[in-house]
Amino acid sequence: MRRLKYIAISIAAASMMAAASCSDFSDYNETKVDATPSASVTLWQNITENPQLTGFAKLIRKAGFDDDLNTSHFYTVWAPLDGTYDADALLQNDSAEILYQFVKNHIAEYNHVASGVFDKRVRTLNKKSYDFGGKGTYTYAGHTVVQPNLPSINGVLHTLSGAAKYYPNIYQYLSMNDTASLLNSYFKKYEYTYLDESNSVPGPMVGGLQTYIDSVMVTENTLLPRLGSYIDREDSSYTFIIPDNKAWREAYARIGKCFNYIENTVVQDLSSQTGSGSTTIPTKTHTVDAAYMKDSITSLIMAGTLSFSNNDAYNKWLTNASLASTDTLRATTRLKLSNPAGILARAVSVDTMSNGVVHVVDSLAMYPWETYNPELDITPFYNRQARVLTGNSSVVSVSKPDPTKGTFENGSLRYLWVAPTTNYAKPELDLYLPNVLSTTYRFYCVFVPQNVDLDDTATVIKPNQVNFTLSYCNAKGELAEHRFSSKAGDNNPKTPTPFENNTEKVDTVYLGQFTFPVAYAGFTDYYPNIKITTPFSVFNKVMMAKYTRDLRIAAIIMKPVEYAEFEEKQK
Repeated sequence: MRRLKYIAISIAAASMMAAASCSDFSDYNETKVDATPSASVTLWQNITENPQLTGFAKLIRKAGFDDDLNTSHFYTVWAPLDGTYDADALLQNDSAEILYQFVKNHIAEYNHVASGVFDKRVRTLNKKSYDFGGKGTYTYAGHTVVQPNLPSINGVLHTLSGAAKYYPNIYQYLSMNDTASLLNSYFKKYEYTYLDESNSVPGPMVGGLQTYIDSVMVTENTLLPRLGSYIDREDSSYTFIIPDNKAWREAYARIGKCFNYIENTVVQDLSSQTGSGSTTIPTKTHTVDAAYMKDSITSLIMAGTLSFSNNDAYNKWLTNASLASTDTLRATTRLKLSNPAGILARAVSVDTMSNGVVHVVDSLAMYPWETYNPELDITPFYNRQARVLTGNSSVVSVSKPDPTKGTFENGSLRYLWVAPTTNYAKPELDLYLPNVLSTTYRFYCVFVPQNVDLDDTATVIKPNQVNFTLSYCNAKGELAEHRFSSKAGDNNPKTPTPFENNTEKVDTVYLGQFTFPVAYAGFTDYYPNIKITTPFSVFNKVMMAKYTRDLRIAAIIMKPVEYAEFEEKQK
């Protein structure tokens, strides 16, 4: 929050206010009665008349806060003595910086006296918080209070053995770190400032417009709520990863490859299909601003992996040395990251802020499959865009799964059962594949045998023999197909070798690998799709006797190749 004063309140008016209201001060806004001369003058007079506070007085005057300390407004001031800090160096800064980072760092509202035994956090005018306390001997922000409780008519003055160190909050630090200007520029795009009329002091109407004696301007950032990270608030505690410009560029290039959009993306319109066979399927086209989509999503994903609340149960070890480190960090976007040691090891500097700790890193070491390139599990019974032709479909929930046929999550299993409508029909199942990126996936299909349920006493269990065909948009914006083949090295043949499943178990069959040239993430109802068909004729008695036309599919799994290779190395 930034306060802009358009009209200063005169000292004379302030004195009148003080005389009229001094009898109404509560103990909270009251200086102890004292016989010392300081009690009869203002804080500003006490500061300027103290020969050990000449540097402090100069800084206050340059910051333009001297009039405030001469009014009836009640303050507590912690004033560092000359020689305990470099006042001349601070005077080289501009007035706004001196006001916010130094002067208001040593002044608080109301009355804070040093007496007896106490320990508290004082909130200063710049919204920072510092420890103030002791027992006979007192400290403020780690510095000894040399002379406590010097009374003034508008507050109390303490002299200090040094200046309180200013700590920016994490959001402020982004603007101060030149090595991370790219990250700062991204955050600043979402920043806006507005007049807080409810906390501003109205002035006269001028030309039909309301003016303000004291205008309170509030700066907010609309990105922070989307990230669940309020790094601009002083009452929060975060660990924040700041990629330097090199790390930002490298991560942007790496992640951006997965979000390669084109202006016009064509897909099959399965909802309008009227007959079997891909040639009868109409198409539809989705138009986007490709460059904007790529930049917007890539940048948002990067920002969403940087902030970690220190109050999150997963992250408390970051700030509590007595707790053992865990194998998981949870970002404020709820992403769980399993390599905290690797992420933090990239830090080139670690700095304390007023609301947490920042780690400036030279590389973002989060795993792709945990952040921007996850595994996609397409479950037909949840996929509302599944299309079944010449077949009846139903969702089957296995009540008593046979443990010898596979491991079932939570002891249960669901799958989509597609049965032919007649003795001469072959079901065709099309599944939309949402959230696909322009990356390489390994494809798997999870087949379920008929007798996976212990209550199913069927004795003749036939396997499937099926083909899988991808429909996708190529880089030119044209509809294309890719045919998976079970024959090794047989890439996209005109006549693919069909796949068969093992009926002795819930069988996860590897289909092959495919690289999508364009991304679909963020689209609604515009996806690539996979078609599952039976290749043999219903008049082929030998094949009909050997294989079933029923489809029992639990999932299509699309695993990013990086993730698959990582899992293989862990075995």
